[in-house]
Amino acid sequence: MKKLAAVVLSAGILVSATSCNMLVKNDEDQFDYPVTVGNLVFNEAPKSVAVLSSNLADVVLACGYEGMLVARGEVCDQGALEILPTVGTAQEPDLDELEDLGVDLILTDATFSEETAEQLEKLGISALVMKPADDIEALSKLYKNVAASLAGGYTGKMQAMSVFEDLKGSLETVRSNASSDNIVSTTCYIYDVTEDECTVAYGGDFANQLFDYASLTNITAADDDGIVGIDTLLKGNPDSIFCDNGVYEKLTANKDLKSLRALSKNAVYVLPKKYLEMQGTTCLKTADYIAAKTHQNYAQSQPWPDEFDVVEEAAEYVAPFEPQVDIYYTIGESYEPIKDIEERLISLGYMQGKADTAYDQDTADAISSFQSSNGLSATGVADYATLKILLSNDAKSRKEAGEVTYTPE
Repeated sequence: MKKLAAVVLSAGILVSATSCNMLVKNDEDQFDYPVTVGNLVFNEAPKSVAVLSSNLADVVLACGYEGMLVARGEVCDQGALEILPTVGTAQEPDLDELEDLGVDLILTDATFSEETAEQLEKLGISALVMKPADDIEALSKLYKNVAASLAGGYTGKMQAMSVFEDLKGSLETVRSNASSDNIVSTTCYIYDVTEDECTVAYGGDFANQLFDYASLTNITAADDDGIVGIDTLLKGNPDSIFCDNGVYEKLTANKDLKSLRALSKNAVYVLPKKYLEMQGTTCLKTADYIAAKTHQNYAQSQPWPDEFDVVEEAAEYVAPFEPQVDIYYTIGESYEPIKDIEERLISLGYMQGKADTAYDQDTADAISSFQSSNGLSATGVADYATLKILLSNDAKSRKEAGEVTYTPE
């Protein structure tokens, strides 16, 4: 293997270099080596590999090459890698441990300092710095380049293509199952909140791709830098919100954001950002989880870690208006509060579709079901007694009542 200092490589540059330098004599006679990945020329497979990126570790695991790893970074906390010794981070790698383990290749997504790069070169340790993909096409290239660096230009590429196509097919299945309810739902991911702006997932983030597979529209997809004002969030008024640890408390503490539909519907979910940054099989679990939280009839199929919980179990529902004793709603009427009533019925599982201001037969049927499940007379009329319970934290969902999700005729 040609020993070079660490080089920062984009997925696009990597795959271009790999393709141009892959030796293909004919269909029956194809070779793995030499193969060039970025600025590194591999004449043989690396003997001992350390991975310092949780994302690249996830891709290595997905491709089945974990047996080549002898060390992991502190951020690589996948259970399958727990037996490996840790060797610090890209910012502060344990050079003595790397040398003792005989590491000859490091996979990472962060640039080494100039001093560290020089020390690695003296130790004869090569490094590939491969950034996370921002869409599904870039992800395909990332898989091919990770695999080529570990198993050669032909064998690695073939394995990567097989694994990637299986993953893509599973993600397409998530999209198909999520879109079967024909509901157009909006969402966003919030990394942080300040008094005046939010840091969000935008079109350049892989999170936006995961929302697409979960059949959701990201209200901040069109943003160009991931920083939006509070007014943008209020204008988009998403049906659901996913956020990093600690963000929910900031959302509820911001007086301007308390009116967001997602908060009133109790549809804010804590999803630590690290799960948006791992692009092996974890991204399938993440898309599956997102779809399950935002689509009533979607059955979650992927296992999920118990490391965090969703806000829905702790948050309190905030009523959009206060019921009045002498005001009720029934079939044939059209008022703005009816939209709030329908949104509440949808969130509790008594109704499907998109809420509007018209009180029709579907609304009456959903109200009747809610009344029956909550110890009220099933009149189909949204009277004071019904609204007092419906617009409170005492409202019993259809699931809690042990009934199936409401499906209109």
